[in-house]
Amino acid sequence: MTAGLHTTLQVLLVVGLAAPAYTYFVYPVLLLAVAGLRQLRSDLALATGRQQRRAVDLSPDQWPSVAVLVAAYNEERHIAERVANLLRCDYPAHLLRIYVGSDASSDATERLMHAQVQAHPDQVTFMPFKQRRGKPSVINDLAAQAREQILVFTDANTAFDPQAIKAMVRHLVKDPSIGSVNGEIRLFAPEGSDNKDHVYWRYERMLKFFESRMGALLGAAGGVYAMRRAQYEPIPADTIVDDFSITAGLMLKGLRCHYEPSARATEETPPRLSDEFSRRVRIGTGNFQALARYAGLMHPRQGYAAWAFVSHKVMRWLVPHCLILALACNLLLLPQRWPYAALMALQCAFYALAWWGWRVGHSGNVPCTARLPLFFVSMNLALLLGHWRYLRGGFGGAWNRSAR
Repeated sequence: MTAGLHTTLQVLLVVGLAAPAYTYFVYPVLLLAVAGLRQLRSDLALATGRQQRRAVDLSPDQWPSVAVLVAAYNEERHIAERVANLLRCDYPAHLLRIYVGSDASSDATERLMHAQVQAHPDQVTFMPFKQRRGKPSVINDLAAQAREQILVFTDANTAFDPQAIKAMVRHLVKDPSIGSVNGEIRLFAPEGSDNKDHVYWRYERMLKFFESRMGALLGAAGGVYAMRRAQYEPIPADTIVDDFSITAGLMLKGLRCHYEPSARATEETPPRLSDEFSRRVRIGTGNFQALARYAGLMHPRQGYAAWAFVSHKVMRWLVPHCLILALACNLLLLPQRWPYAALMALQCAFYALAWWGWRVGHSGNVPCTARLPLFFVSMNLALLLGHWRYLRGGFGGAWNRSAR
């Protein structure tokens, strides 16, 4: 091996390992440090009287009208309870209306929704679409039908805390610089589930909290977010990650996304990682679609948002490519020195642990020692397959519900 090739492989190996380490470990530390310094500056301004803390409480006559939009496909198990949950929310009933669109459901979803309209004609609107077009088209049609001031987006299998809608809406009323408000999804696993990615979700919620503090939050949790109807623009029918696309469009207009942890919602995870894998592949395809459409978010004029987009999103989506690069370079360098053999052994052990967890998971729950490696590997494998699917093309906005 020539010296030049050896140096090139060393550099590529470092890049292949450093990029995942940065996006998962270094970036969060830097984010906490920068957000902490900004918060300290804000607290000093409040303490010295140079800035006033803005109240977010609203008087009864300030609450705007709200339309809750639910796109459903074969949701007979959840749809009646989803409507009942929304009707129980602590929001003035005369200002709240629920819009449900069925994307050509083939189960009892439409029958159950007709019963809901009969029971609550003043608060529930149902739009049964006979042709399967996909979630983006359903959302576009529901938003066009709504006449309320605020749009709240949610899913059929999500459940709101009673205060969730108020917690989001008050920010949109008080702060015109906020384009969307993202609530907090709390996942719970059914009995006997091996899909326990709660640690990862807590990690993601922490990043959202500090990114929001810096005005750099990108994307929303599709099950609980809100925006002004006047600022909604229809998204392309083939959009896959609709929540990211809607909020990214707002950020390109100079508006920011706000994270409100008290706007809580709960959602059940699919019982097994294998049940969720196809959904992750689809999201991976949508991520690369969003990267192509919203590359403008990486422009320096976006400030902290550009840093967050590159560090939290783009580099995360490229982690599987970096891991393959690192493994290939490590393999080529293996005969050179013993540290390369040790590094290769560590990589192989990690992937072997993930494989073992996958094998054991077929006959029972994944062992605790293998759960994190399996989750990490399956997530990145789904991203890689999603990228391949994006490059091949031929995808659309229609979706299939996950087993839950």
